[in-house]
Amino acid sequence: MERATIDFGIDLGTTNSSIAVLDGIKPEIFKNNDGQEITPSAVWIDGKGRLDVGHRAKQQLGRDKQNAYAEFKLLIGTQHSYTFAGCGRQMTPVELSAEVLKSLRGDVQQRLGEEIITAAIGVPAAFELPECEATKKAAQLAGLLYSPLIQEPIAAAIAYEFQSESDRVFWLVYDFGGGTFDAAIISARDEQIKLVNHGGDLQLGGKLIDWEIVEQLLAPAVAREYNLSDFSRGNKKWGAVFAQLKMVAEDAKICLSRVATYSINTDLYFPEKHGGSVRFEFELNKSDIEPLIEPYIERSVNICKKVLKEERLSPGDIEKIILVGGPTLTPIVREMLHKSLEIPLEFHIDALTAVTRGAAIWAGSQRLPEAIRGGRKVAEGQFAVELDYLPISSEAEPQIGGTVVVSEGESTAGFTIEFVESKNQWRSGRIDIGDDGTFITIVAAEKGRTNEFLIELRDGNGNLRQTVPDRFKYTIGSSISGQTLIKSVGVALANNQMDVFLTKGTPLPARHRAIHYTTVALKQGKSESRLKIPVVEGENAKRADRNPQIGYIVLSGDMIHRDLPLRSDIEIIIEIDESRQSKVKAYIPFLDEEIKGMMQLDKPLADPQQLADDFEREKARLGELRDKIQKTEAPQAEDPLQRIQNEQTVHQVETSLAASLVDPDAAAKCASRILDLKIALDEAEDVLKLPVLISESEEQIQSTRDIVDKHGDERDKQDFRSLEQDLRKAISAHDEDLTRQKLAQLQRLEGKLLQQLPEFWVGYLSYLEEDMMSRMTDQASAKQLIIRGRRAIDANNLDELKLVVRELICLLPVVEQQVAKGYGGTTMRL
Repeated sequence: MERATIDFGIDLGTTNSSIAVLDGIKPEIFKNNDGQEITPSAVWIDGKGRLDVGHRAKQQLGRDKQNAYAEFKLLIGTQHSYTFAGCGRQMTPVELSAEVLKSLRGDVQQRLGEEIITAAIGVPAAFELPECEATKKAAQLAGLLYSPLIQEPIAAAIAYEFQSESDRVFWLVYDFGGGTFDAAIISARDEQIKLVNHGGDLQLGGKLIDWEIVEQLLAPAVAREYNLSDFSRGNKKWGAVFAQLKMVAEDAKICLSRVATYSINTDLYFPEKHGGSVRFEFELNKSDIEPLIEPYIERSVNICKKVLKEERLSPGDIEKIILVGGPTLTPIVREMLHKSLEIPLEFHIDALTAVTRGAAIWAGSQRLPEAIRGGRKVAEGQFAVELDYLPISSEAEPQIGGTVVVSEGESTAGFTIEFVESKNQWRSGRIDIGDDGTFITIVAAEKGRTNEFLIELRDGNGNLRQTVPDRFKYTIGSSISGQTLIKSVGVALANNQMDVFLTKGTPLPARHRAIHYTTVALKQGKSESRLKIPVVEGENAKRADRNPQIGYIVLSGDMIHRDLPLRSDIEIIIEIDESRQSKVKAYIPFLDEEIKGMMQLDKPLADPQQLADDFEREKARLGELRDKIQKTEAPQAEDPLQRIQNEQTVHQVETSLAASLVDPDAAAKCASRILDLKIALDEAEDVLKLPVLISESEEQIQSTRDIVDKHGDERDKQDFRSLEQDLRKAISAHDEDLTRQKLAQLQRLEGKLLQQLPEFWVGYLSYLEEDMMSRMTDQASAKQLIIRGRRAIDANNLDELKLVVRELICLLPVVEQQVAKGYGGTTMRL
């Protein structure tokens, strides 16, 4: 049959995938050859190069780990490559995802005898540009010529709302999948569905719970039973065993959603030197796994609360929570959700296929582009009719427009067109066609079914003429009011702040233009002279590097025809279409040149060593913040740290870091959790800024008072009293900038008096010798200066001692010189 709309919807999931078609007003899921509505997102290639997708491939994950892979959606958008050892073939996440899509297309071909070349594909709303681009590439490789993307929470909402009577309500879509999480506030109003706000996490899903069960319960039991001291997920030689344990954990988790106890009784395939296979028996209780699940649900609930708070909505404003994804079948998940949010839960549509059904419904509302349809062949005597209408909308009397196309030299003068509903024989009446072939009218439709309208075209003599097409279909149902921007997009500035061009929630397509100035000068012909404009996606305007980079503009000296001065104007334009395809370009008036940006379509893979170094820095920062909170007694700063504890962020970083050397998924999770840690610590630091400043000010007031009383003259004492008064006024006004300014003035007064004391310079020399010696750029000269300084002390020669100290400071690196000279007041505090 010839289709005018896309009709097919796909959920390309981390764990499972499925495909559906809109049949009238009802989406129908296609079953695969195993008779199942869902197909495991797994690929296996045997030693002879034969490729298998689905259930059989999933079974091989624990038996043939070197030749079977799953969960590759988590790395889509990166250039990671999976190697199939048996045949030596390498495949990217895009290529593996394409094989899953081919399998789903094959299921349709087998059931309908129809080869589909278009389908709408659901993607997590949390997907960034690289993941979206990679998904579209996978679709193209699978033979889908046109594959618009729909955000999974919206698709799920459509599945519930399509023929619903609900109106003027808010819903919260809680989509906890195999590898990703989305929380989305949906507005259902006047039979239009709109995404109001969204939050999500690309590294939060059921597979992480499976790994917790493995690492906290099953692996320790195996290690104890077989006395294995090196049995860890991060040890490459045990990779196959851990793959088996993860499959066992997934099965156990699913079963424990229905029963209280699950008995594991399986063979583990050990490396040969350990005897081939061993029997592993273990009894797992629901009460064992629930504490492991709770931190992940806690994180998801916190994301839900955040999206509600951002829209100033309370749980009482939400009619229901729509549950999507396999893990939502687990009782503890539902219990925690209801207890934490106190919103009724809705799950009458299968949580595993809700996205697929919604994607199919939406696909039924999307007309096929003429380029995809290949154009209709119009025989002699026939007339082509180009219709302009929405195949699905909430209108009972939709407007239908179009054009009757005639050959050159022909005319539609005197022609009329009429639409007849094929079931109830309702007629629109004859509509006159304009000289240019155009027409517009309204048709009457019935709700609850697909309305088919026959097209009757008559010439000036009233004779019926054949048209292509000869009919069209229309359905009354909820529609999407328009795609919006999921995350804010802007430019990272030289001071690491983000200039937001387009805010989260902006209707798409969107465009924004802004004028910046350059903070570097470019020399013509010098390639090392570079101007970079990074484009980032996220909500942290204060710290641009906390947001993912999605593109950039780079201009180097060898690309320009003359020098570009410092502070030159530059016009930057960012454009984003409905599928979140982004473009960035810049125009430099001084050069009269336009530069197009490169959108970063591949996400970099996380480096385990860099992750380890980053984690150590953040742990030290966490310790410092805890000390500051205790010292300043600022309980409000405890909230982000308590969130870290409740979500077990540090534990999750530690476990994923340990596995990152052998598992790129674990490295990606580790990077995500370290970023979570950084953001939480940023929040605590922001809260602590004023309390810490006040504490430092009180200490400085007392310290300066002591110095002034002992060594200051009457003018110094008068200056101190004035500064103390000003500082306390700034503190009372909660004016952070003024407090910092007055504190610096007080520090300078103290520093001036200290530098008049011989003991200050004696102590300074000791500090440079004991704490800074290793950082000196010229060790030999530094040692000679230390000897000179000691001699000056013995000779009671203060001027010589001062000279030595200043020369030693000059031997430090530039940054250390600034610290040692007292920038920021630290030297004076020593």
